[in-house]
Amino acid sequence: MITRLRVQGFKNLADLTVRFGPFTCIAGLNAAGKSNLFDAIRFLHLLTQKPIMEAVGALRDVKGRVPSPGELFTRFGAFVAPEMRFEADLVVDPNVEDEFGVKATAAISTLRYEVAFRMSHLESGILELVHEALLPVPRGQAATHLGFSTSPQFRASVATGRRTTSLISTKESDELSGEPSPVITVHQEGHGGRKLPAPKSTRTVAGGLASSDFPTILAVNREMANWKSMLLEPTAMRSPSLYHDPSDLDARGANLPNTIYRLEKPSAAENAEHTAGRVGAELANRLARLVEDVVDVRVREDEKFETRTLQVKGRDGVFRPAHALSDGTLRFLVLSVLEADPHAKGVMCVEEPENGIHPSRIPAIVDLLRDIAVDPDFAVDADNPLRQVIINTHSPSVVKQILQDDLVYIEREQRQFDTSVGHAAVAFVVPRSWRSLADKDAPRLVPGQVLESLGEGLARQGQSVFSWATSGVVEP
Repeated sequence: MITRLRVQGFKNLADLTVRFGPFTCIAGLNAAGKSNLFDAIRFLHLLTQKPIMEAVGALRDVKGRVPSPGELFTRFGAFVAPEMRFEADLVVDPNVEDEFGVKATAAISTLRYEVAFRMSHLESGILELVHEALLPVPRGQAATHLGFSTSPQFRASVATGRRTTSLISTKESDELSGEPSPVITVHQEGHGGRKLPAPKSTRTVAGGLASSDFPTILAVNREMANWKSMLLEPTAMRSPSLYHDPSDLDARGANLPNTIYRLEKPSAAENAEHTAGRVGAELANRLARLVEDVVDVRVREDEKFETRTLQVKGRDGVFRPAHALSDGTLRFLVLSVLEADPHAKGVMCVEEPENGIHPSRIPAIVDLLRDIAVDPDFAVDADNPLRQVIINTHSPSVVKQILQDDLVYIEREQRQFDTSVGHAAVAFVVPRSWRSLADKDAPRLVPGQVLESLGEGLARQGQSVFSWATSGVVEP
């Protein structure tokens, strides 16, 4: 879980801080910076999976082109940000396993991770690591670290371990190279630490030292590896699964038949006769909120070709294959499977979840997305996995369904950068929400701001949600 993210010098996020709850809606007009915020989260994820330059290459701009590293920095006229810096407050699962199957336990589960880059002065077009840090957040500060309302049981289940000193730190030193240069120190966890020359590193520490030798770094790596940008593709969602394909949904919605098949299999303590068809019936009940004609969902096996195919049954008794379903129906079904799957954990970023959904069904998909997220009133366990959902939208119909505590509004505002002027993304919070209490300096939405920005459609539909926006109520 990511509870707070500060981004500096990345695209139009010159200096943006956002706090996240279990479910967060990032609203705003097109080009405000919503997708750039998602790109920042995705970049941190990619850094745990790939070398730095490969992570840059995996980020694509709106035209599908691979950006050059220099294009990722904030640029306004003659101004170019000297550094690109990320600061993320995290909650991690302390019980992890490395790629060799060795189990380990993190020293502490509440942490702050920092990483920064600049363009290399020696090699053109190369992104250079200049800072990395991993700092513990004491359990006594867990409530503040989380920010949103939680039960004692929830906090006790996610804030574990004890550590008072840094796990990764960076300082200027000439110890390794003979010239002043950033040196990263990986501090000991039961054994000797390591020193690394930051600018020469092709990977971040969180991406390169994820092993049972450094269990807390491994836990951070596993947490960020579970962050998904859900870019659901119709072809992937419709595709059959081969027997040997993965049995977990990927970010495109692929492996849907195998995932449902796994969920249908009874556990060792269950009777197969009593569990047969249970998941399919539950998915059908959820899907019926979108398409009233649905009465059952099943996976059909073809042993000859070793494939599994998704089928949905209508009230006429006919099972229809996945390729006959609409894109919106498939998106809803994929999200329903994620909600039902205890294996699905981590951060899930969903762009414009209203795509392909009839406006009258928007409440159903917002409720579903909210249900996917962990419930902070209860302890994290198999029935309440640590999942976080972040959506972005410019749809008045979606924003109408969002609770004030779940909303962050992003807008571009003119800012001065040295001698240049640019429009940087600014995150506004709702007065009297938990975010406004957690961050006294965060910009507040003013009466009418959301209504005026998102247009007359929201003004007609959103009065009940944003009564404070027209009543003149201000935060004390």
